[in-house]
Amino acid sequence: MLTFHPDLTFYERMVLRLRRLENWITRIHNQGKTKISILLIPHSNEKIIKLDLSVYLILFLFSLSAILSSLSIYYVSAHFLKKKNIYSILDRGNQQNVVFLHHHEKAEELEESIKELSLMIESLNTVTWGKYSQQTQLHPIESSRGHSIFQIFSDREEMKSNRKIFKETVDKFNALHNRLSELKPIFLNSSDYLETRESIVQSMPRGRPLGPGVGFVASTFGKREDPVFGGGEFHNGVDFAAPMRTPIYATAPGIIADAISSNENFGNHIRINHENGFFTLYAHCSELRVKKGDRVNRGALIALVGSTGKSTGSHLHYEVHIGMDPAYNPQEFINID
Repeated sequence: MLTFHPDLTFYERMVLRLRRLENWITRIHNQGKTKISILLIPHSNEKIIKLDLSVYLILFLFSLSAILSSLSIYYVSAHFLKKKNIYSILDRGNQQNVVFLHHHEKAEELEESIKELSLMIESLNTVTWGKYSQQTQLHPIESSRGHSIFQIFSDREEMKSNRKIFKETVDKFNALHNRLSELKPIFLNSSDYLETRESIVQSMPRGRPLGPGVGFVASTFGKREDPVFGGGEFHNGVDFAAPMRTPIYATAPGIIADAISSNENFGNHIRINHENGFFTLYAHCSELRVKKGDRVNRGALIALVGSTGKSTGSHLHYEVHIGMDPAYNPQEFINID
């Protein structure tokens, strides 16, 4: 630690510091110039070699060797890490190759399923619409390159590149997605139509209201002579002659719209409202077994055959209507069952 006389000025102190620093540098320089002799003594009788090296040179050579050693260690480590990374990349590439090949196999299975589904939907459209419509025909499945996906991956040698495998797999799934997008609206269109048609069939009056083989048709639909007052009239239904109190059954599910007891015209009669605008009428009953607002299923017992109202004998007058249109011939609906 440097100590100075308290009476010295700042300038004098700085001069003393510089001189001491100069003396220290001089000593270091003198030590650096100091020669160190190295003797190389051979095993033979050859002349001894003497090397005189300064401390400066020895320090330089030592520093140089340390730098070269550090660089060697760095480059060797980097080489091994790079090699390791290369192997890691190759392993990941092989794993991706396996994954894409697996997805390709799954795509082929899906493709076969879609081909079967396409044929089924084509048959469904044929059943639904009759002749297969040109507007519903499906285009061949193609990848984004325009080739049929049935031809993709036909040559396994073309799949060596992971990039190619990735592209072909994505193209294939994209083509399958497009095919499913085409199939969905076609299927839903036919499905909706069939559901609507099924709903109409289920709500449509079908079969005989007296049960199979019960009674016989005494009067058909159309023009006839009035059995009570004479003269021509239009008969809106079918009359089934049957013994008194023969069970009468609903010909379709629905809600009882009217259950009226009367001695005029239709006498005791029932009207049932069905879905899709259908309604049926059952007249001249002897007894009603339902009331207005009841919900009935097809085949439910609703009344018994009688001869009430405008009637000349025991029978059931049966009518079929659709909306506000004139009555339809019930025989057409009876024959459906």
